[in-house]
Amino acid sequence: MLIRNIELEKKACMIVNWYDLFRKNTIKACIVPVPADVVEYLRQDMLILPAECSNISSNVSASEGYQTTHFNAFDDQFGDSDGDDQDPPESQPTFPAFSKTLTDAIRSLGGSAFLKSDWHCPKDAQWITLGQSLCVRDITDAYLLLKASSCCKEDFRERCDGSGFHVVLKKWKDIHPGSEFRCFVRNRSLLAISPRHWPSYHEHIACERSDIVNDIVSLFKEKIKETFPLKDYVFDVYRPAKDNVIIMDFSLYGKGHSESLAFDYEQLDEDASVATIEEEDDPEFRYLPNDCGIQPIKRNVYGYPQDFSNFFQNAAPAEGSVQGESNNLVNRLIEQCSLQNQQDGSDSTGDRV
Repeated sequence: MLIRNIELEKKACMIVNWYDLFRKNTIKACIVPVPADVVEYLRQDMLILPAECSNISSNVSASEGYQTTHFNAFDDQFGDSDGDDQDPPESQPTFPAFSKTLTDAIRSLGGSAFLKSDWHCPKDAQWITLGQSLCVRDITDAYLLLKASSCCKEDFRERCDGSGFHVVLKKWKDIHPGSEFRCFVRNRSLLAISPRHWPSYHEHIACERSDIVNDIVSLFKEKIKETFPLKDYVFDVYRPAKDNVIIMDFSLYGKGHSESLAFDYEQLDEDASVATIEEEDDPEFRYLPNDCGIQPIKRNVYGYPQDFSNFFQNAAPAEGSVQGESNNLVNRLIEQCSLQNQQDGSDSTGDRV
């Protein structure tokens, strides 16, 4: 049995290493190298925003009428007017060059972007944005998500391969969850396809089963198979229409690296050992053929931390105190999260991954 070089595989799956190979078949992206001082800042647990994030800033999208308001922990309204009994605040970080690069990248992508680090998106930090969205419209959104995400923090840990650290901004697209699929490749053969949002039921999948498989197989054989450097890997695609399949990401094959969704890796390995060349044109495609009611989806368990809610909701500060003003802000955030959760429960529209 060959010993896997996990670090080499991870490097191959970094978007910085495959984006140019598939530029015509993926979503437009800006890849921003992260300087050493910013990496050190992102590794720290303290959630203090850089000075470039304005105290209160509003960005309005003419097409959506969207508006966000950001509050800075260094705002005077949260400070003591006397200041005699307060410890001096920590020095607020500042990264003008990096922040400008992020701002320029967001603007170049139309003013809205999907953010991720080298391997992960900050899906565990959606709770910290007022709309509970991964849509980034300014640097405050970007810094908030990066700092609050444990998934992204893992990507900024020290590593010895010398590949550097990156923040990736992709042009924002509203993606229907029933149009995303995960594909499993073993020994350069496409073995299986699963809906990315497993186990959710989408009626159109059963109706379009053959077309979905044919479109994905065509993309794999024509664009990916002989181009992507690994023999074993997983790739995600988005199929907005017939004959149109877009590469979303690549990740490592195997348990502990990428979720197998509708499949089991042991069974996939067994199937790969007896697979024939002819079978590559018809990979196994598993999906829910019937509506089985509401099913638990792992990605939906992320929300604002329970201890975060308990701490602020149980606090009973004196009237007019600094803590009281801070709690009001946090409570508004929690109320917004709760309203969004209620809306999501009654709304069947898709969200962005």
